[in-house]
Amino acid sequence: MSTRTDTRRASSRGTAGTRTRPGTKAVPKAAPKRAPARPATTAGAPREHAGRAPRIPFVLLVLCLLGGALVGLLVLRSVVAEEAFAITSLQAENRELSYEEQQLRESVAHLETSERIASEAEEMGMEPGEGPLFLDLDEGRVSGSVGSGD
Repeated sequence: MSTRTDTRRASSRGTAGTRTRPGTKAVPKAAPKRAPARPATTAGAPREHAGRAPRIPFVLLVLCLLGGALVGLLVLRSVVAEEAFAITSLQAENRELSYEEQQLRESVAHLETSERIASEAEEMGMEPGEGPLFLDLDEGRVSGSVGSGD
């Protein structure tokens, strides 16, 4: 018994009895083409739609999602524009109130001046007071510029 095999045997591809020269490759014969296997169709179902999901629901879903996204963006944009308008009007109102506050502060500062208070007091008939008088309880006397002599 020999463990060696004959390498000159033909391959099982149908190239029996043909040999190639050294350095060249054997070209196998093309296998006969088979028709693609078609899935079994149910009775009454059209052949063209068998095995495929219908595309119309998917297309409608995508269109609805796109439409919803566009409506959402439109609503969002209108809300943002409305808020921007409110911010602008509030800023204008803030400027006006700040200007009014500044004018009121200037008016109060003018009304608090001592010259103006003195002139209004004279118009009312008030007279300027004399120097202050002080009462000393320990000694029982009044001291000051108009009192009983210092």
